[in-house]
Amino acid sequence: MSALADSPTLRSDHRLGVFLVAASAVAWSISGIFARLLTVDEWTTVSMRAAIGAVYMLVGLIVVHRGNSLAAIRSIGWFGVGVGVCASLSMLFYVGALFHTTIANVSVIYATTPFWAAGLAWLIMREAVPLKTLIAALVALAGVIVMVSGSFGSSHLFGDGMAFGMALSFATVAVIVRARPGLEMLPVNLFCCLFTALIGLPFASPSHATPQDWLVLAAFAFTSIPLAFFMFLAGARKIPAAESGLITTLDVVLSPLWVYLIFSENPGQAAIIGGAIVFAAVVWHILDGLRISRVR
Repeated sequence: MSALADSPTLRSDHRLGVFLVAASAVAWSISGIFARLLTVDEWTTVSMRAAIGAVYMLVGLIVVHRGNSLAAIRSIGWFGVGVGVCASLSMLFYVGALFHTTIANVSVIYATTPFWAAGLAWLIMREAVPLKTLIAALVALAGVIVMVSGSFGSSHLFGDGMAFGMALSFATVAVIVRARPGLEMLPVNLFCCLFTALIGLPFASPSHATPQDWLVLAAFAFTSIPLAFFMFLAGARKIPAAESGLITTLDVVLSPLWVYLIFSENPGQAAIIGGAIVFAAVVWHILDGLRISRVR
């Protein structure tokens, strides 16, 4: 390994990147709590959440850049718009997959994200994937398969295809952000939210939302869009794409845990065992990286 790769600055950046991506996974994992509190349908949820998220992004853009807000938007160019489209597609593919295939299949296919990210990063940037990352990703995938082994049911090719589209588009975002660490993320997030809101709007029924729904949607949007997505994008630019994809699988483990603790929904023995495997794989990978960083 080169002296540059061993520099304290790069090791510090890597630790920060791991923390931010892990924090984003935690923030995304509480989405199930908000989903249980809503009375509106899935398309209303995804469209209105994105619309509220766009408002958050616009306010943040104005606060940060003030009179230079339009210049910040123009600075991302078509490249930044493309990142926003990929992120929006990931959100929309996820909703579509939930409609057309089983939760079990969606979870397993989502767990392939680190492998998509590793392949894309190698093709685009020739970024090598450490052996320990591949091992941890394989163990995490095995854990997810164990989690959903008791709930596999009939599925449809179209829904599985959308789930693969979700994993691939999310991995693409991780790789692009890694390749362009200087990309201004507030405008990118703004475009992502706008695209998602506009595409989902024809299928949504916002008039059916109650005052409580709007409050829950506002909290849902804040935690899953400006908070989680910004932390992910900020962290993903500091660590290898495969590693960021691996760490986000914590979402698969933590989501049923919060729902169990708050709503007493028992995920079942298979989910508990599989979740423990995924959690152990990701934590081992993180702690081993921190150990090596301290030794150097």
